[in-house]
Amino acid sequence: MGLNIEKRLSADGSYTLFNTDYEESYHSLRDGAVQETLCKHIGPPLRCLDLFLRPKIRILDICFGLGYNSFFTIWHYLSNGYQGEIEIYSPEKDGGIFEKLLQLTYPQDIAFLDGVEIKKILLSLWKHGVYTQNQWKIECFIGDALEYLECFEIGFFDVIYQDAFSPDKNPELWSDRYFCRLFALLRENGIITTYSQKRSVRDAAERAGFAIYEIAHEGMRQSRVF
Repeated sequence: MGLNIEKRLSADGSYTLFNTDYEESYHSLRDGAVQETLCKHIGPPLRCLDLFLRPKIRILDICFGLGYNSFFTIWHYLSNGYQGEIEIYSPEKDGGIFEKLLQLTYPQDIAFLDGVEIKKILLSLWKHGVYTQNQWKIECFIGDALEYLECFEIGFFDVIYQDAFSPDKNPELWSDRYFCRLFALLRENGIITTYSQKRSVRDAAERAGFAIYEIAHEGMRQSRVF
């Protein structure tokens, strides 16, 4: 599949991209790219878990896309005084997206992340697959997400952002087999976030062993945590 993406402006004034191969945006245009990131992925784990008390937090970000989930996680945790280590691991199917990302105007809060220009971080992720800075690191694997998941030991992650393209467009990342693998990779006191409200997703997650909770967001659609 060749990468074919276009820039789109979302409701909160932040930009996202539209993938014409999958026929979907990387973020909700209606909810706003940044607001969706903060409210549906970064916020819920902090409401539900004692993450700031943990000396190290490991996060699986499925998938990297524009990097908003990963970058805003670093920004939010550091801005709120987290003193521990943050490790984020994220697969991305097509490394060609980085050419588009280097041309994108990122939101002001993350344009310089922990004092580092975001383009420097993007270049390092594209060329070397990792960027490390002070108390945090981001690793980006270019390739198949299912293959990448086999690299990690049982109970490795505290948090998983389940933010792949929709089940209709990307079914392999919403299957029973996939959720069983996520269940194994998540530590006992861990959490998965997702935007999807499909009944089939809920059923697959429950069959894997997850408990399902609905999260309400003022001014935008509900999301779920497992």
